[in-house]
Amino acid sequence: MAPVLLLLAAGALLAQPAEYRIEPGGDNQIALDVEKTGLMKGKKHHFVFPRYQGKLVFDAGNPSNSRVELKIDSASVVCHDTWLSPKDLKKVIDYTLKDMLAVRQYPEMRFQSSKVTALGNNRFTVDGTLTIRGIGKPATLDVTLESGKLLFDGKSVVKLTNYGLKPPSAGLGTVGTKDEMTALFRVAALGQR
Repeated sequence: MAPVLLLLAAGALLAQPAEYRIEPGGDNQIALDVEKTGLMKGKKHHFVFPRYQGKLVFDAGNPSNSRVELKIDSASVVCHDTWLSPKDLKKVIDYTLKDMLAVRQYPEMRFQSSKVTALGNNRFTVDGTLTIRGIGKPATLDVTLESGKLLFDGKSVVKLTNYGLKPPSAGLGTVGTKDEMTALFRVAALGQR
């Protein structure tokens, strides 16, 4: 009888959600694409955030029990635009750090999930709160789980104006920025905590 109870207990433990770390490394990336308007239509700024940390509680048997928390170091932002001169690239980064992200006052951005919905075929929607500049707003991530791995690809569209930010423009509006940004991520959940 005792071996049967041990097997049942072990099965119950294996069915429990497991907690994993999310951190930089490998192919992991958290990025933000911001499209230009006007004379620069078709161009986009590609910002990458190389410093972040988080945790994932993943329940493979019942994904709705899963949850994720992510903290992103705002000051770590790097712009990978190849279409800008070095001088203009510096201006973009300086403006992003000082005016858009206000990293001295708001050193991190956060995402805290509130609901995970399985869509089938390893696809999920993850609803939660995205906090930028101290303002938390609802956000929905579209996520794909790479088969056989805890590797998640996803994206979400976020509006600048939802966070009290005015899309930048120059040249009396002949060059501007769309209100919508696309948050992109590819993260692997690492060893259990």
